[in-house]
Order: sequence, then C-alpha cells, then structure tokens
Amino acid sequence: MTKKREIIAVPNNKDLPFSTVVGFDNMVFVSGMVGRDPETGQIAAADIVEQTRQTLANIEAQLAKAGLSLKNVLKATVFLTDMELFQKMNHAYVAFFMPDLPARSCVQVAALPDPEALVEIEVMAFR
Repeated sequence: MTKKREIIAVPNNKDLPFSTVVGFDNMVFVSGMVGRDPETGQIAAADIVEQTRQTLANIEAQLAKAGLSLKNVLKATVFLTDMELFQKMNHAYVAFFMPDLPARSCVQVAALPDPEALVEIEVMAFR
C-alpha cells in the first residue's frame, strides 16, 4: 500500500505559501495558528489567555476539516514571545485538553510572523 500525502486545508489568504492542514497516512499536521478571529481578522486582544483560547479554537476548526478534534492531538508545540506569559498561557491551554494532555514543547521566540500575536501553536494528531 502506498502512503499518500493529502492537502486537507489551505489558508484563506492564497498568498501564504503553506497548507494549514496536511494528512499523511494516519497522521494530521496543523500549521502554527495564532489567536486571530477568522471571521473578523482581529487579534483576540493583547492578552495571552484570550489569544491562547482563540488559537486553540482555530486549531479545533482546522482539525475538524480532517474530521478530528483536540482529543486526537498527540503533540503540540507552543511558541511564546515572552516566557513570563507561560503560566497564564498554560492555564488556558490545559482547559482545552484535560484530562488527556498531549505531549508538548514550549519555547520562547524573538518574534512571531504576526506582530500582534503573543502565542502560536502547532499540533500533530492521529486519525
């Protein structure tokens, strides 16, 4: 059996050079998402808790395009612009994944591509 790569979703902005959701065999990869409301285009306030919530809601919506949910997430990578935000981000993050938390890495970055974003999260899931 040949394993096949599947483009499940692409960004609404066709100028962005990546796919938002890619499947391969029984794995699904969701590109880094930030806390921007997809309907309004507005960032979810300059607050890490609200941005984390919106980011994870955006990830949920991307996973749904593959017929999945956050329960399918095996690994998350969190990028923060300031590690001082870790505890507040973590509080919002845990609420989405309890009780079965996925594996996770969290790193501080100098900047994110979206200048208003405080957090970006990418995930790997199974189907």
